[in-house]
Amino acid sequence: MYSAPRSILAVAVVLISSFSGTVASAQAVKFIRNTADPLPLAKSDPGRGPCTRQSRSEVYAPYAATAAGGEADSPCDTAPVIMPRVAPCNPASLAPSGCARARDVVPESLAAMGRPGQKILRAREKVLAILQAENACSAWFQRKDPSPAATFQTLGYSVDHEGEDVIHVSRDAGPQYLYRDPYVAKVGQDTGAFATITLNAGGAFFHVQATTVVVSKEGGLSTIGRPRLINVGPYTGDTAAAQTLVLLHEFGHVLNLLPVDFDNEDGKSVQNTAEVLRFCRLEIESTVKRDTLSATR
Repeated sequence: MYSAPRSILAVAVVLISSFSGTVASAQAVKFIRNTADPLPLAKSDPGRGPCTRQSRSEVYAPYAATAAGGEADSPCDTAPVIMPRVAPCNPASLAPSGCARARDVVPESLAAMGRPGQKILRAREKVLAILQAENACSAWFQRKDPSPAATFQTLGYSVDHEGEDVIHVSRDAGPQYLYRDPYVAKVGQDTGAFATITLNAGGAFFHVQATTVVVSKEGGLSTIGRPRLINVGPYTGDTAAAQTLVLLHEFGHVLNLLPVDFDNEDGKSVQNTAEVLRFCRLEIESTVKRDTLSATR
């Protein structure tokens, strides 16, 4: 698992206009009620002064409706209208207030991928269950994103069918063999919402084992060895626990919570996986266990 170099994010900026100290907001609605004096004009009190408030800048609640400038003759018995706050629509939010709930289209795209998409969808549901609950894992992701589940739900997925699918075996000067497994997944570093996680079709997300290829130190022909198990951290490849860990790891790169670990240079990818497990192992294993018990009932 590794993260690609940082990509440029497009940031939607909401502009708030200001005119004469009054905030122009779609949520701040001003109501003007003109009330007639019940007495005839000839009997009206000429000494009656305009209704005044203690402070024009006084705010009772966010986005509360206030009297517009120039309405000094509004009667004091006009009840203030308090409008509920409506948050601006955020495309990365699961249920923004005042906005229509965005339809989750990712399951449909994963279903179109066939069996690989079903495996991704299974792991995605487990990660969402973890991030939507209050636990050490979701709290860790909240260090970078106050709504990690909402952001995770926006992520897309692709499968790399051209990725490596063999384990490279080499021997250094000593008698020990070095094994380099095919990469599992990758994503852009600090890409945020709507990033795309790419999963290697020949990696441990989809497979339990891979064929070994022994690379000759002298540069001769490589030889094919016996298949060997491939893992994601402590979990065997192509298992729910391994797949959940993969997506959590890549999400850590999406939020820039984990440092770049391209091609596992200096073992950084292994270190990042250990960091994810430090906060999320309990939730990964308990979520998988709950699903297993539910399936056997």
